[in-house]
This record gives sequence, C-alpha cells and structure tokens, in this order.
Amino acid sequence: MEPITDLSRRDFLKTGAAAGGVLVLGVALPEGRAQAAAATTSMPNAWVKIGSDDSITILSARSEMGQGVYTALPTLVAEELEVDLGKIKVEIAPAGAVYINSLLGGQITGGSTSVVEGYDKLRMAGAQARTMLVAAAAQKWGVDPSACRAAGGAVQGPGGEKATYGQLAEAASKLPVPTDVKLKDHKASRYVGKPINRLDSAAKIDGTAEYGLDVKLPGMLYASLAQCPVIGGKVASFDAARAKAMPGVKHVVPITDGVAVVAESWWQAKSARDALDIKWDEGGGRALNSEGISAALKAAAAKPGAVIKKLGDVDAGAKGAAKTLQADYELPFLAHAAMEPMNFTADVQKDSCLVYGPTQFQQLAQGVAAQVTGLKPEQVTVKTTFLGGGFGRRIDVDFVGQAAEISKAMGGGPVKLVWTREDDMTHDFYRPTSYHQMSGALDAEGRPVVLKFHLTSPSVTSRLFPPVVKDGVDPFMTEAAAVPYDIPNQLADVVIHDTGLRVGYWRSVSHALNSFAYESFMDELAAAAGKDPYEFRRALLDKQPRL
Repeated sequence: MEPITDLSRRDFLKTGAAAGGVLVLGVALPEGRAQAAAATTSMPNAWVKIGSDDSITILSARSEMGQGVYTALPTLVAEELEVDLGKIKVEIAPAGAVYINSLLGGQITGGSTSVVEGYDKLRMAGAQARTMLVAAAAQKWGVDPSACRAAGGAVQGPGGEKATYGQLAEAASKLPVPTDVKLKDHKASRYVGKPINRLDSAAKIDGTAEYGLDVKLPGMLYASLAQCPVIGGKVASFDAARAKAMPGVKHVVPITDGVAVVAESWWQAKSARDALDIKWDEGGGRALNSEGISAALKAAAAKPGAVIKKLGDVDAGAKGAAKTLQADYELPFLAHAAMEPMNFTADVQKDSCLVYGPTQFQQLAQGVAAQVTGLKPEQVTVKTTFLGGGFGRRIDVDFVGQAAEISKAMGGGPVKLVWTREDDMTHDFYRPTSYHQMSGALDAEGRPVVLKFHLTSPSVTSRLFPPVVKDGVDPFMTEAAAVPYDIPNQLADVVIHDTGLRVGYWRSVSHALNSFAYESFMDELAAAAGKDPYEFRRALLDKQPRL
C-alpha cells in the first residue's frame, strides 16, 4: 500500500503568518483608528474595548454573513473576560495583521475556519484582558491579585472593594501583557457549550442591522457601472451626452472596468447608465461559449493527472474483476447569487480612503483600494457591514476597487456603487465547471475492488493564491477527492485546466463537485452489484469507526 497524500486544506494552508497561530496582544489597530478610540475607550488588547462608561465592545475578526460568528467569536472572549454577553457590543474588526486567519494566511472569512481558528486565541484574549484588569485593581488596593475576583464586568477585592472594568481599563491597558494565564474549566462555562440567543437577531428583525445597501454618509452620491457584456472586455469609446443631461446626474467617469454614472440617487444613476452609448472591445473572451468550453475541458482530460491518492494497482485489480463500470459527470459553472447584490461605498480624499461595505477579505479590500488610489495601505480604512450572503463571492473585491476608483475619478467624496442583479449574475467569479471520469470494478460477490477518479477543472487557487498550488495540486480543488471507502485498488488524480472564464470559491468549494461524482458513481456500483446503496456503503466503512 502506498501512502495517501494529506489533502487537508487547513493543514496545507497554515503559514504561521502574522498571527503566528496565537493571539498577538498589544498590537493596535492602524494608528489613526487606535488614537481615535483611545479618546473614549481603552484597549487591553486588539479584541476588547472598554469604555469609561463601562461599555464593553468585543471585536470580531470574521465577517458575519448568516453563519453566526457575530455571536460565536465574541462569546469566546466574553466567557473568559467574565462579562454579561447580553450587555456587550460587537464590531467587525478593521484590516490589521493581528486579525489574520492563521489557517488561511489572510484576514479571510471562509473555509468554515472561523471558530476552529479563533477558539483558543480568543479565549486567551479574554483571559489575558481579565488578568490585566484584576492586576490593575490589585495595584489600586495594594493587595495580591490572587485575593481579587472578576465577575459581571467588575473586580471585587478581599475587603469588599469593587471596581468596574470601566474604572480599571485605562490602568490595565498600561500593564504588561501576561503570557501565562489560566483558562476556565469547561465545567464552569457560563456560555460556551450552552444554548444562547444570537446577538444579531434583534437588529435583523427590527431593521437596524447595517448591510452594505444601508450605508449612508453625508453628501453621498450613488453610482451604477456599465461593464462589458464579455468579462475582461474594455471600453473602446463612449458617448455620455444623453446620460449627462438626465436628472440628478453629477458625473460620468470611465474606469478600468467600464463607465460609471454618478447621481443623486441610484435609480437616476442606473437610468442614465442605460442611456450611455458604449462601443466595447470584447477581447478574447468573445469567443467563449458553452460548447467550446465543454469540448476543451474534455480534451484536457486526456492529459495525465497529478496523483492525489494511490492504493494497490487499479489495472491489475480490473483484470480479475467480474464486472466493470464507467461513468462521466460534467457539472456547470454556477453563480453565487447572494441575496444582496455586490455593492460598496468609498470615500477617497487626498491622504485617506474609507471603503465601507460587505467583504469577506478586509486585507485584500484594503490592498486593492490602496492600489487604485495610489495611497498606502495604512491610509485606507476598511469598515465592514453585515453581508447579505457571501458564499465566497465576497472574498473577491473587484467591486471594492471599482467603488474606490469611481470616487477618485469624480474628484473624491463618498459614493456608493450598487450592481444590478443582472450585473451580479453576468460578472461573477463562478463556481468552476468540472469533468469527472469515474470507473470501477466489482468482484463475483459484488464487492468493489477498483475505484478510479479523474478530475479536470479550473483552479480558483491558481488565480488567488498561486504559491499554494504545488505539483499540479490545488488543495481546495481536491476536497473530498480521496474517499475513505475500503476498496483495495484506488487511483485519484486531477488535471488543472483554465477554461478562460474566471472562477471563484463557492460555498463548500469542491466538496459539492467531487462528492456528487463519487456518490453518484457509488450508486451505480451498488445497482450493478444488486445491493442496497446504503448497506453497500456501510460495508465499505468497517475500518472507519467514527463513520
């Protein structure tokens, strides 16, 4: 038996970058924001803000898009900090190195990593902040910290003394960060592991939750962007005379991805956009069509693949088999179709830029805004709203760069870019298409003895994070490509093929593609063996007790 390649994307992507796998205390937010916060609050670390009015705000480093991190992550801090979960405020963290997801190597919300990546470091952050507050109280009262106890957002002393966190926060923030703190025993947990109400439910019910479409800034204008019908195409020429004459229109500006109309309301901007006369240079993408993409995908499948799993000898195993089967599965590109269309607000000034809206990748949003404005990353502030659906689409930040470029092109000032639903469907970074070639063999008793998996598909990671793709293997593309079934002869390999249409991470990434092909083929094998498909699978999992 030959070793099986470890396909865990989480292990594969661990970089130790920035966060180093543990909490980095004492690392402040970008300088301007840290100074502004210090005027009314103190921050014992990058995760907790304590106001002199005893308000406690916990920062979530991951974006909330319905999955519950707005509750789960602050709960981990609050548990150790000994504060009432119902009294805290939650903010989504700005761009900052301390907030990097150490499992993904960037400040990214994705891959179902938020809780597992934050579990230990956020508990540690709460415990360290609590320890510093207790130490500050002990200094104030001239007693040993072990004689003090934290509870309910306050510290109690041995002689009946009591000081709230708000009274202690400034002094505590000046103390050295402790490296050896004791975490609560899970048996003593007040919140973790217990049913709790979501912290964002009330705001989403009463309409006070802020999504990107809700953002309003003083003097803000609205933009609608005409993009080439063919992705990758550019403006050859345009006539904006009719659009400029329409009500409410303030600016018509060409940018990298098309022509934007800026007006007093979004509908005025969209109506004037429709009046633009644009001649497009559609580029090489104009030749793409479904039939050609499918044919090229199948032609690429003839290439040898990068092996990700090999057991036994599939050719030898097939020779003595009682029955052989083969099936091909072709899956389509899919749009993310988030409920909230792509949108972002930008306010570009001479020495600063604010980008404000729904994103899964604050670090990249900051970087692209800096790139299009010519500013330094530290001059760009990222403010994240709730996401009306993400599913991986908002890991890409094309619309963030567009908003910043529009603001700059119109001479600066706040502008909200809103895509139409049609824009959203036609200018996505799509879930990759895939072509799976499956084959297998059964012995005389109907037990599978051979299983082959050959996948041909585009690689999202080759575009976004090229260094992660090694030896022809994209760890996101190969998710669920090595199954645990006890079949003696197995071969799984992959071919990366660029179809010419841009692709992006889509909820579950490649599990949906690969599991569909595998399990559909397992049904075929079960039918050929004359066995119940459930029992057929169960018999192949005897060596997997957890399954």
